[in-house]
Amino acid sequence: MEKTVSDPGRRPDLEWLKALAALEVVVCHSDLAVKHFSGTLIAQSWYLPLSGIGVEVFFVVSGYLICLRAPAYASALAFLRARLLRLMPLYALFTALAVAARLINPAWAWNRWDVSAGTIIGSFLILPQPHYPIVGVGWSLEHEVIFYGLVALLILATRLAGEAPVWFGLALFGLGWCGALVGIAPSDAAWYLHPVSVLMTGFAAGWLYRCHEVDGRLGVAWLLMACLAVTVTLSLGTDPANTERSLRLTGASALVILFVALRDTILRLPFADRILLPLGLATYSIYLSHWFTMSALGKAVGRLPLPESAQLPVRLAVIAVAVAVGLLVYRLLERPLDRWLRAGVPIGQAFRQPFRRRRTIGPELPPNAGIAHPIGAHE
Repeated sequence: MEKTVSDPGRRPDLEWLKALAALEVVVCHSDLAVKHFSGTLIAQSWYLPLSGIGVEVFFVVSGYLICLRAPAYASALAFLRARLLRLMPLYALFTALAVAARLINPAWAWNRWDVSAGTIIGSFLILPQPHYPIVGVGWSLEHEVIFYGLVALLILATRLAGEAPVWFGLALFGLGWCGALVGIAPSDAAWYLHPVSVLMTGFAAGWLYRCHEVDGRLGVAWLLMACLAVTVTLSLGTDPANTERSLRLTGASALVILFVALRDTILRLPFADRILLPLGLATYSIYLSHWFTMSALGKAVGRLPLPESAQLPVRLAVIAVAVAVGLLVYRLLERPLDRWLRAGVPIGQAFRQPFRRRRTIGPELPPNAGIAHPIGAHE
């Protein structure tokens, strides 16, 4: 496999995918806004089989993007350093916020996490745990970190030379198939079983599709389709939870592949870029902050004497507020943190100019810096 990769700059198609996936996750969790006064819940409706499919889209996009960017790193250590510097600062801030909320009011514990050194340390470091982390949505990041670790081992062992990336994609599919057959729950398995999870098939699909783009041969494309067919076939003999997850991952893989393959046509849609590109850039902030926002607003709304008919407008209003808060977190925290920690901008300057658009002070991130993590994080 060719090791060098051309610089495609910012990829609007990938930002659009991230934006749509983040919006789906926010909609999925919008029951938090109405559950205190309404019995009309997404979690109990026809939408349940698709609820949260945005997370599966994130995993597929992650596999594609990391395969796209991995050849640019000089070493496995450089790759891991870039990934962890991007993920951990903002995640640690939200974890600290959740811990502080628990100390203020024990009833504000997300998923009733246990107050133990293991849970607290593991949550701050995004380590796999046998239960949900303090910031509940962080369960998906635990699988991301495992994927990054496997990619780092690949870089260390092979330097991405020859057919190693293709074999790596097949190995990821194999891990996912083992997890599906054994029946390991993707979001609540013992920590040492996290690498053997059906979720690995999502990373594998995105990774192999990028291998196909670089290689240019139809053989890799046929290999990818065969792997997806095996995933669907195996899902027929697994437990219901993994059957559903396998089918959703296969559907998410098809969606991402189709979107990327047809990006030249899709990106001609008028006005969509003005809406979806900013949301795509802020996806990580939206993903981490939306639960806090919606939960707080839902508790406040629940104190009002609202009729059942108010659930839809309340849901839409809280979704809008959650997205707006996420955009604000991106401008005030995520972007300045990235400028400071990875672009080398002095901390005072990095946090003093979050809303400036044209004029910048100090070094900037490279033009392709906005697309290497599926949940809004920049490369």
